[in-house]
Amino acid sequence: MQHAPSLHIEAVDFVGRFARMVESWRLNQKRAASYKKTVKELNKLTARELADVGLTRGDIEYVARRGAATL
Repeated sequence: MQHAPSLHIEAVDFVGRFARMVESWRLNQKRAASYKKTVKELNKLTARELADVGLTRGDIEYVARRGAATL
């Protein structure tokens, strides 16, 4: 008796993968908008106002990135 190789094909959930891709895209868009808004708002502050909240101009992008990453 010969042994025929079996071929196992897993079902691919295209709809689920697409839905996750769209959700990931939406989240990235939301994060980008949050980052831009934070940078814009913090750049409006004077050096004194930034110092009052414990920041310098060099901290703005870092703070904006961290804030956006928490969404």
